[in-house]
Amino acid sequence: MQPVQAEGSRNLYPSGATGFRANLEWRSTDKFGPITPVDNSLLRRTLLQVYAKAGEYILLGSSSVGVDNADISLYGSKIDRIGNETLSNLKFQCSTQRTQTLNTNQGKISSRNQELAGPDTITNSATATPGGAIANGYVPCYYQVPVGGDGIYYVAFYGGQGGNSNFDGTPTPTIDFGTNFKDPSGTSIAAWDVTVRSSLTSTTDINGRLFADYLALFTGNNGRPIESSFYIVTKDGYQYKTALNGLDPNGFVIYGNDVGYYDSDGKTPLYHDVLSTVNNALMPQLQGGTNFALPNHVIFFNNPQTSVGTNDSLFARGIPTIATLPSVSNSSFIGTAGANNSNQSTGGVFKFDTNVTGNYQIVISRDGNDFDPANLQNRVLRGTMTASGGQTVTWDGKDNNGNFFPVGTDYPVNITTHAGEYHFPLIDAENSIKGGPSFTLLNVSNPLGNNTGFYDDRGYRTLSGINVGTPGSVLCGGSPPSISHSNLVTGFNTTSTQRAFGTASGGNTNTVCSGSFGDVKGLDIWTYVPSNAVLTYLNIIPTTSYQVSPLAGQVIINEVLYNQTGITTDTNDEFIELYNASASPVDLSGVMLTDSNLIVGSSDAAGGFHYTFPSGTTLQPGKYAVIWIGNNNANHQATGAAFQAWLGQTPKLNNSGDDVWLYDNQNKIIDYIAYGAGSEVNTPPPSSLNLWDNTYQSSLAGANSGQSISLTPNGTDTNVSACWEATTSGNASTRCTNYLPTRDTDTTGSRVTSVGENNNGAIAVNAKLLLVKRITRINKQDVTDIVDGRSDVAITAANYIPEPFASDDNDVKWPTGYLRGLINAGTVKPGDELEYTIYFLSKGPNNATNVKFCDLVPNNTTFIPTAFNGLSPGDGGLPGSDQGIALAVSSSSPTFYLSNVEDGDRGRFYSANESTPSYCGTNTNGAVVVNITRSPDLSNLPPANGSGTPANSYGFVRFRARVK
Repeated sequence: MQPVQAEGSRNLYPSGATGFRANLEWRSTDKFGPITPVDNSLLRRTLLQVYAKAGEYILLGSSSVGVDNADISLYGSKIDRIGNETLSNLKFQCSTQRTQTLNTNQGKISSRNQELAGPDTITNSATATPGGAIANGYVPCYYQVPVGGDGIYYVAFYGGQGGNSNFDGTPTPTIDFGTNFKDPSGTSIAAWDVTVRSSLTSTTDINGRLFADYLALFTGNNGRPIESSFYIVTKDGYQYKTALNGLDPNGFVIYGNDVGYYDSDGKTPLYHDVLSTVNNALMPQLQGGTNFALPNHVIFFNNPQTSVGTNDSLFARGIPTIATLPSVSNSSFIGTAGANNSNQSTGGVFKFDTNVTGNYQIVISRDGNDFDPANLQNRVLRGTMTASGGQTVTWDGKDNNGNFFPVGTDYPVNITTHAGEYHFPLIDAENSIKGGPSFTLLNVSNPLGNNTGFYDDRGYRTLSGINVGTPGSVLCGGSPPSISHSNLVTGFNTTSTQRAFGTASGGNTNTVCSGSFGDVKGLDIWTYVPSNAVLTYLNIIPTTSYQVSPLAGQVIINEVLYNQTGITTDTNDEFIELYNASASPVDLSGVMLTDSNLIVGSSDAAGGFHYTFPSGTTLQPGKYAVIWIGNNNANHQATGAAFQAWLGQTPKLNNSGDDVWLYDNQNKIIDYIAYGAGSEVNTPPPSSLNLWDNTYQSSLAGANSGQSISLTPNGTDTNVSACWEATTSGNASTRCTNYLPTRDTDTTGSRVTSVGENNNGAIAVNAKLLLVKRITRINKQDVTDIVDGRSDVAITAANYIPEPFASDDNDVKWPTGYLRGLINAGTVKPGDELEYTIYFLSKGPNNATNVKFCDLVPNNTTFIPTAFNGLSPGDGGLPGSDQGIALAVSSSSPTFYLSNVEDGDRGRFYSANESTPSYCGTNTNGAVVVNITRSPDLSNLPPANGSGTPANSYGFVRFRARVK
């Protein structure tokens, strides 16, 4: 008999291991991480991957096999992104093979000794007869790779609840797990094994063939520290041993990537921790618009330095087997005033060459000695290089605090690149009193030290200008690290206890800032191998005079919305609209839009905004460009604009007074407007330049929430405040030569703008529809509550509605008591039935025609196609068709029941991922579509002129769904 080293849980808990055990999870729908602004969540399921060649055997077993619906499935293909994979091409199921061999021991790891021993040999494949060549070995299920089948296979281990459950179960945490072999552990598995051998009778394991993108694990409670180790191979071939060193989470995921988390722009590495916005350990939305970054390194269970199969696996994943050390050369700075000189309040461009892909870091030192990237007086620029060779990075001239660098000479700039960058996000890991995890670089020498890492547990300011915590102070939570951050230049020894946090047990409140330090947070710890540091220098010189750009009069500021309807990045709808009034295309490359006087350095600092048009941006004659200060979402769109950009920031334009400047790439003024008065109206341009007459400037303040100020006539730049007015107000009618009325073409909420369209023109086509969505029935019980949606409450409140929609249910023209139902149904469970009602009201001022409605079925629910079967009247659909949609017009009860298929009635249900009308958006879970108006029976919805009048001015669409 010969002892061997299999691959699986025995690597995480080898003989003599201390600490506790974390079970492997496979939950059907639970997921960690944000689903907005981009869905980078990770399903709580571990998808193992194994590389095998033709003729080799994949041997499989788990401690849950034989318990209820537990099983092991092997797939040949997968699609979709990491964390949300769809498996296909099922190759094998352990349960099927057990039925064929009639061997009830097959695939079952029934003791700690069997876990440590790994799979036994098999001498008779038909009956899975063990050969006894491996002492204490378990009898494996097996799959032989066919000829031509070389490649990666995907392994799913299901606990006793099977593969379609989210049930926690009650795992026993001890490593010598005893009842864990017998107790139902829900969706998790205590012991598991995936081993590759050349034959069923071989005793030689081919280690290094098993790997994963991430592990979803569950201990069942806190106070159960884990001492496991595993190995990370980065996408550029650097190999690290990672030891958890007593990390004490509950439910958690393990993975590695090269950026940690994303800043608010969704692409820049954050180098900080992230906090949930809601009291939910799964953290479905993060503060400051930050986000998870997906795994892109690979986890191995055996040391890749000594495992013979590792290179095969790395080759299959496209990962180099030899790490390339990084280097930087040919660095330079090109300023706005020529050479390495920039005018004050402007930036410039850094250029350098690199031999590798990966991340870069540029630090501009204010005092010439301190290169700390977190120093508020310095400036750090970070990003990801997707290709080697020449790199170009733009700087806006500001420091880390949002202020422009002062006039000065020879500011030193340190440029480095990172190879082998490895971040280990600690997702909802409540405690780590021994300071784990630790890193050990295995295959090259790091000039910083092979155990060196970095962390920063302080508050910070996102790129969108939102503070997460208090910048510079340790984040909230119980028992934080005694040292809030490592040295961000030289790092710290990850094998030390410097980053210890939390308590020996407990601390799991799932409430932001009330539990242990790691509770409801994503902590980051990272390491990398730096390149050589190259220095370049830049000068900031004073701008000596105001100059008018040759583009003045060609591109003009045409409309501004400063009194936004919401204060978060998602609801801030401030915008500035530009218009090309010339007869020729205009190159906007490097053109700057800001609320600061860059000539004399009079600015709003961190309270302002600054946008530079990307290289190659051209605006055609008669076209509009719109810069939104908030996020890119459905309510921040100018469909008529030729160019749009979104800054992802909270409100920056002061409602009582501010200014807007447009500069060319030489810092010459193209256009300027101001409204109101106050400290945020900066030093204006000299009157001698004839850029602005401020006679009526004060009258331009005071626009209503959601009401823009517009230039009239559209695109006619007379440079006088007399020809600006609050949109549709008529205020400029008696003071502006050639006045034309401004109009409202905006169909979002109660906004009054003509964003992306001509400020003047016919208004007859304008019509608006208010929509209010409620849950009106739960498990066959009608909900009669009347709930007032509000934006001035906590986002976790049962009546929270974001702007600009919070006031839509307050319109006096809704029928009294019509809007029954809940905004938030509270806690629901799989199998619960919910009824969704979307009320509509024709707001006017004109008839609403061609009204087409689409509502996406909420995630984690399933549309009920038979919800209204047998009810009448119908609407002309096929007799006998399932009816899952109801329509009401001028009624508190449905007036029509619609079929789900495309037939003669006004309704249709589109299944998940089926192509829908363009106005639906992305259909990932089903869509309900209703053509509310239809000739000749309902050709339009007249505008409501009173509560519930006239007829046909209001109604609702209704459908039902079951919680998954």
